[in-house]
Amino acid sequence: MAFRHATLAAALLFASLGAGQPHRAVAQDQTVSQLDLQRPQDVNTLNGHLARLAENPRDVTALIGAGEAALALDDARAATGFLARANEISPNNGRIKAGLGHAMLDMQNPGEALKLFGEASRLGFPDTGFLSDRGLARDLTGDTAGAQKDYQAALRAAPEDAELIRRYAVSLGISGQLDASEKVLKPLLYKGDRGAWRDRAFILAMNGRRDEARDIAGRTMPARLAVAIQPYLDRMQALTPAQRAAAVQFGNFPSEVRMAAVQPQQPVVQPVAPQKPVAETAADQRAARKAEKRKQQEARKAAEAAARTAATAPRQPQKTAIAAATPAASPSARIEPQPVPPAPPPMAPNPAPPLVAKAADPAPQAQPTPQAQPAQQLAAADAPRPIQGPPAPEPALVSATPTAASESRAPAVPPPASSPPPAPPTQIAARTLADIMRELQVPDAEKQANAEAVNLAELEMIQQQRKTAKAVAAEKARADATAKAKAAADAKAKAEAAEKARLAKNPSRNWVQVGTGRNLSALAFTMKGLRKKYESLAAKDAWTASWGQTNRLIVGPFGSFDKAKEYEERLKKAGADAFAWRSDAGEAVDKLAN
Repeated sequence: MAFRHATLAAALLFASLGAGQPHRAVAQDQTVSQLDLQRPQDVNTLNGHLARLAENPRDVTALIGAGEAALALDDARAATGFLARANEISPNNGRIKAGLGHAMLDMQNPGEALKLFGEASRLGFPDTGFLSDRGLARDLTGDTAGAQKDYQAALRAAPEDAELIRRYAVSLGISGQLDASEKVLKPLLYKGDRGAWRDRAFILAMNGRRDEARDIAGRTMPARLAVAIQPYLDRMQALTPAQRAAAVQFGNFPSEVRMAAVQPQQPVVQPVAPQKPVAETAADQRAARKAEKRKQQEARKAAEAAARTAATAPRQPQKTAIAAATPAASPSARIEPQPVPPAPPPMAPNPAPPLVAKAADPAPQAQPTPQAQPAQQLAAADAPRPIQGPPAPEPALVSATPTAASESRAPAVPPPASSPPPAPPTQIAARTLADIMRELQVPDAEKQANAEAVNLAELEMIQQQRKTAKAVAAEKARADATAKAKAAADAKAKAEAAEKARLAKNPSRNWVQVGTGRNLSALAFTMKGLRKKYESLAAKDAWTASWGQTNRLIVGPFGSFDKAKEYEERLKKAGADAFAWRSDAGEAVDKLAN
């Protein structure tokens, strides 16, 4: 169901922030029920943003956060107020456009929602933030193919989102893909998800499988609601794709197919003998005339209803009764209208359904039938088919048929077996599909919430606590920054000293390379052989330095690179394979043991 989370304290606070004229967000009921606060975390989030707005009413981030928190609390009007204010300050913010799109969808304005989602996308806001709601908006405007693409993309990011799964399944059902719809819903059906079973019933109904839809409703809903929802299930197949989406997702049923809710059938009492009509009061007469006038107005709007409408022509004003559609057991009030001018002739040759009122038809052990109210009469008049009442004894009984003969007399025998069964003793006023669905979607657990909205005194205390905490945090941050800077300076000095020591230990020097090898012992043996072969090497110390995967065998160091080159030339003249080499500063050069 759509929870109403109106926060009066939040509305009064925002109005006091100097934000200009009151927003539509605060035009709500003046009381806040504890049952309204179903999501404490979202309420706390909203209160946090309101605290920031108390300090700065033009804080765009806080306005956006408050709007999104209101959306999470299912209060689209409040969200619109916050986000509209943010949009005035920052008109090119894609996140604000997306939030307004969500709010427009919650307010059942899918066309405007699609426009705002498009603007958000053009401003660089990622589509993933509104794929599910954009899919629903497309369903509500009849674009089922586009809606299903959005749902599929959203499910790739959130495959376990139950609401998203149900929306996708309904969209598939709207487009006639029953098998695919059932496959998508199956995991939720196995879990006993009530919303999934309800949607499954609607999907079957809109695809012509009304018996299966009724069976699901009977097995998964309370008996009273299962009966009440049946007329809507019966009419689902006649709706357009957009109307089907609105009926399932929002409980909005087109007014031209709105029907009186069906009540469970009560035991039929067999009539014993007809009883004479009893006059009704003047108030009942006025109510009956108002109901008739309302019916005539509806008949002018709907051609089919107008074709069936016919006026009654009373000939005995003192004893005129209206044909009954409801069996009763003991005397009940009758309508005794004042004389009125004759009504115009019928507009169509087909008989119109009789205007339903109360008539007496005694039966054993029955309670008196309550007096019909105007809303009840209207509901009965709008029923999908006429219901013929039991026989009455007097010829003054009036039926809205096109012939005078049928108006002058009532049936002398009970109606044939093929006639529809009698209606229950009392017809209730029509309930919308949204009313029924709201009643279906309120588990008892959801009616127990302990969160309370913040008041102004609490807000002032929170502000003071935050200022104190902010000052403490700032002082701690300064101390931490000083300590961090000192630690960084110490580390840098230590690293520089280590580098200096490394460079001092191994400065850049000049050498002459006379061989290579991996094994240091083998290099020592090689050096002994070279000293025997070349006399100039006998007085030179041998050193090693890493060279990739092997080692250099070098002699030196020499005072300059030129001196190293001179020694290189001497060795080459003697036949040695040698060349001058300069080690880098810090490059390790180790003395080779003899």
